[in-house]
Amino acid sequence: MLRWLFLLLLLANTLLFFWYAQQHAATPKWAGSERPGVGLRLLSELEPGEVLPARERLCLLYAPLNSRYEAQRLMSVLASEPVGTEVVSLPPAVIGWQLVLPLPADASERIALLDALAVQGWVPESRGGQLSFGRFADRAALDEVRTGLPTALRGKVRVEQIRAEDSAWAVRVTHLAGYEISSEINQLIAASWPGIKIEKNDCEGVASP
Repeated sequence: MLRWLFLLLLLANTLLFFWYAQQHAATPKWAGSERPGVGLRLLSELEPGEVLPARERLCLLYAPLNSRYEAQRLMSVLASEPVGTEVVSLPPAVIGWQLVLPLPADASERIALLDALAVQGWVPESRGGQLSFGRFADRAALDEVRTGLPTALRGKVRVEQIRAEDSAWAVRVTHLAGYEISSEINQLIAASWPGIKIEKNDCEGVASP
């Protein structure tokens, strides 16, 4: 009888030991900064004059859009996302270049210049007090024409940009770094505005969301 009682006590002690060991192993051990709550501070705990660091943000520019109306449509598509949006007016796009030469103020000098060009086969268009040697969609074609001009004129001609008559529009999108706009929204934007580009933009001067 005593033998069985001893065995039962030994078994009970063994089970108690294993239970204690399992409980101790299951208790998480936190080291230094890994302890929950370490590094988190309440606003009331800030020192006088101390401010919280600014949240890192990401700014994107959706462009180009043909009108303010299209920009507002895009903003409505993004309305379901936790992002800030703003319509932005862009400078008119550069659609080409022209090669021009200012006309001399003296009438006799203007006539002499036109005669000299005509002798060499050049009949430029006169517009706004300057001669135009053509409008070009790319710089390579412009440079080819400039190379063919008389040597004395190559250093006097100017290259001017040709801009579209209407301004372009864009939507600036601001959100916290690490957040990604849903793939469904991106697919809808790509289908609704073919050719639209998404570029990272400077967040300076943009209010924090």
